[in-house]
Amino acid sequence: MNSSSSKSSSSKANRRYPDLHINLSSPSTSYSSNQGGSKHNLEVISPTNDFRSRSRSPSRSTGVNLDIDIPPVPDSSALPSPSNPFQYEFSPSPESFLSPSSRFIDPARYELKRWNRIIMKRNCQPTPLGYALLSLTILSVLYLLSGSNNDTHLLPSSWSSTPSTNELPYDDLEHPEDDVGTIEQPDLPSLPSIYSSHFPSLSLPLSFDVPKYYHLSTKLTQFLYRPVQAHDEAKESNYEGCPRELSDKLVNPDQYNGDAQFWIEDVKEEEIAKRRYDVVRWLEEAIERGEEVIGRKDGSTGKGRGIVLTGGNQDTTLRTITAIKHLRRLNVDLPIEVFHYSDELTDGNQRGEIENLGATLREAKGLSKVEGVWKNWQIKGLALVQSSFREILYLDSDNVPLRSPIHLFDSPTYQNNGRAVFWPDLSKDHPDNAIWRIVGDTCSLDKWTFESGQIIIDKAGNDGLNLAALIIASGMMNERDFWFRMCGGDKDTFRWAFRILDLDFGVSPRWMSALGFRNQFEGNRFCGHSVLQYDLDTPEGFSRPPPLFVHSNLLKHLGAGGLGKGSLFTDIRRMSDDYSSSPSLNYAHSWVYMGQARGMCLDLDWHDTVPEELRERERPETIPVSEEEGHVFEGFEDSWFDEGGRIGGW
Repeated sequence: MNSSSSKSSSSKANRRYPDLHINLSSPSTSYSSNQGGSKHNLEVISPTNDFRSRSRSPSRSTGVNLDIDIPPVPDSSALPSPSNPFQYEFSPSPESFLSPSSRFIDPARYELKRWNRIIMKRNCQPTPLGYALLSLTILSVLYLLSGSNNDTHLLPSSWSSTPSTNELPYDDLEHPEDDVGTIEQPDLPSLPSIYSSHFPSLSLPLSFDVPKYYHLSTKLTQFLYRPVQAHDEAKESNYEGCPRELSDKLVNPDQYNGDAQFWIEDVKEEEIAKRRYDVVRWLEEAIERGEEVIGRKDGSTGKGRGIVLTGGNQDTTLRTITAIKHLRRLNVDLPIEVFHYSDELTDGNQRGEIENLGATLREAKGLSKVEGVWKNWQIKGLALVQSSFREILYLDSDNVPLRSPIHLFDSPTYQNNGRAVFWPDLSKDHPDNAIWRIVGDTCSLDKWTFESGQIIIDKAGNDGLNLAALIIASGMMNERDFWFRMCGGDKDTFRWAFRILDLDFGVSPRWMSALGFRNQFEGNRFCGHSVLQYDLDTPEGFSRPPPLFVHSNLLKHLGAGGLGKGSLFTDIRRMSDDYSSSPSLNYAHSWVYMGQARGMCLDLDWHDTVPEELRERERPETIPVSEEEGHVFEGFEDSWFDEGGRIGGW
C-alpha cells in the first residue's frame, strides 16, 4: 500500500472510529476500552511452544447456518483450545470424513470375528480359544492404531489438525496419485448456502472429482465449513484470544492505522465467502491449465534440492550477484535459479556473470509487474511454484548466510513438520485483522507474523499439499490489492495458505534480532539495518541455535557516510530470552525509526506495560558481534564487501 492511501485510511478511521488508532512512538501508549468506561485488566498470554508441542483440540461451534442438521461428533481424545474455532464443524455424519481405509473390508479380521461369535454361541461364554481369539483381535487393533505416524508435536495446540476421523490414508504412500485405485471417494456434504452464488451446486467443481484430488477436496471442504462471521460477531472471541492490552502494542501500527477501518467495515460475510471461493478458483484454474497442484516425489513437480532467488532491476540484480558469490564462497554447490520479470535482467554482462557463477536465469511465467507500487513482491510465490527443484531454500536477494545453510534440509524441525519451515518477523496480527475471519480461525498470540527473506520447503511435503499451499499463496500475491492489506506484503500469504489447508509447518525456535552499529551522530544509539535470523538446531559446542541469516532489508535505505569495513556489522540488539515461543516477548517492541544522519534504523526494547518482575528477570541487550558464541561473524564483513556488498541503493 502506498503512503497516501495509508494516510487517507488512517484519518478516516480516526473520524469514524476514534479508538482505531495506535501510536507506538511514545512509551506512554496504553489501551483503554470505552465500553462502559471500564479499563481492561492486563492479561498475560502464554503462547504454546511453537516448535515443541501440538495436540488435537476442538473448540467452539461454528455459529453458522449450514442449512443442514449437523449433530456434533465429539472427539474424546481432544482438549479444548480457546484459539481454535474448529469445533465439530466438519461433521455432517460420522461416516462422511472417515478415512477410506477404515471402510475397507478385511476378510481375515471378519473371519476371525465370525469364528469367535460361533464359539461364544455354542458355549454361552468364551472358551479358552475364544479368549485367545478375542485377545488377538484387541492386540491387532491396538497395533494398527499405534502404527500411525503423526508428526504434529512441533506446532502449538491452537493450530491443531482436525479430528482423526477426518484424516485420509496418504501418510504411507510414496505417491498418493499412484495408488488411486485403493482410495475411495470421500462422501463430502453439500457446502453451506452462503456459497450458493459461487458454487451453484453447493459442491466443489468437477475438476476435483478425481482420485488424486480427493485429499485436497476434503481439505477444501473443511475450510469452507469454517465459521463465516462479521467483525462484531467474532470480536469477543478474538479479543479473548488476543487481549487488546497486548495486541495493540504487537501489531504493526502503520498497518493497523491504515487498514483497521477496511477490516471492520468492508470485510463482511459475503466478502469472506467470495475470498474463500477464490482459493478454490485458483486451484481449479491451475488444474484446468494442466498444471500439477499436488507435489510429487517422482520429479514431475520438481527434482532434487536447490536455491531460489528473485531479482531483476538494477539494484536487486547487483545484490543477487553478491548473494550468489557469497554462497559459492561458503562452498554451497547446490544449483541456483534466479527468477525475474519478463522486462528485467536484459543486461548481457549481468546475465553472463550470474550464469558464470553456476546459476540459471528463469523468467516468471504468467505474471507481470504492477505499476505504481512500492514493491513487486508477487513474484516470490510463483518462483517457488515454477522452480525445477522439489526441495527449495528460498532467499531474498539481500539475504546472505553466515555459513552454509544446506544442513537445514536435514533438520528435525523441517523433516518432522510437513517439510516446510518459516522464520518469525517483528509483529503479531491484531484481533481486528479480517484475516482471522477469512481463514475461519480465532485470534491467537501463539505466532509471530512471518519474515519471508528465507523459506525452506518441499513441494511434495504434507502429502503433496505444500505445492497446493504455494499456489494459494501465489493467488493471494497476484490479487495483492485485497490480500496485502491483511498480510503486509507477501510474507504472511504463506502462513495463511498453510492454515487454509490445515497443514503442518515448522518455525525457527529463536526470534529475530537486529544487526547494525552504534550511530555516532546520535550518542552511539543502536541503529539496526539487518534482520538477524537463527539456525533451526543447536550445533555441537553451542548452547543454543546460532545466527545464520543476515537479511539486510534496511541497508538499502541507509546513509553510507563514514561507514565501511569494520563499522557496518558491529553490534547485535536482542532480548536475553529470545525463544520465539516465550510469553515474555509479548512485551517486547521492535520498530523502525529515523536515525540522525542515517535514515531508517531498527531498534528493540520493552513496552511501557512490561511487568516489573519480568523487567528484573530479562532484558534487551546490545552485544558486539565479536562476543557472539562460536565467533560466527568472523570474516563475514570483509567478505561481504569483497563480494560486492554495498550500502544504499534501492
